[in-house]
Amino acid sequence: MDKEKILTDFDTLSKAKKQGVTSLKLTLLFAFTVVVLVLIWGYGISTTALDKVVIVERSGEYLKTHAESNEDLFNALVQNTCAQITQYTNSFDRLTLKRNQAKAAFYANTKDLNVIFAKYFNDKAYSDALQNGVTYKCEFEKLISVKGANSPYQVNFTSILCIYPENGSVIRFRIFSDGEMIKSTPQFPENVTGFFFNSLTQRIERMSDVSASNDSITVR
Repeated sequence: MDKEKILTDFDTLSKAKKQGVTSLKLTLLFAFTVVVLVLIWGYGISTTALDKVVIVERSGEYLKTHAESNEDLFNALVQNTCAQITQYTNSFDRLTLKRNQAKAAFYANTKDLNVIFAKYFNDKAYSDALQNGVTYKCEFEKLISVKGANSPYQVNFTSILCIYPENGSVIRFRIFSDGEMIKSTPQFPENVTGFFFNSLTQRIERMSDVSASNDSITVR
């Protein structure tokens, strides 16, 4: 019996087993690394997808692979809601007075709207519009702040009110609005943004002289 040959064969077998164990460990380690990387990649994709909203046409067709972030869409809808409510509440003439009041009710609660409408009525603004042809035109200026991670949101914004007499120069006011905005169900064409003011107050200052007490009106 050749002892040296037996020892050599045994040593070769041991080396082969060690190499096999090492290869198995490396294979398992590689597979584990691949699985972890795939999980991280999948989590990143799902997280990013949650912040994306696919824009769909009214017909139901997708636009050209175009997506907007949830934050940008949210800000756009909030600003649009502010623009709609300030326009319908503070813009009127003899033809649009009642129509705009009705449209405003789809964006803010009736109680606060009635307070604002009563102020215009007591200041004889509606009489000027109906009898003297005065036009009140209000446009959204800017969104100052939106506070709150979830509904309701505390919203502050400003708008510019221009009064156009039939004869005379234009009078301008800045309206400071504060309100609590909640999510609601969109309804076309009455409320296309899906947001509603649960509470709304206005403070109006004449732009030519905001320090004058007789030119500052607070609506609460």
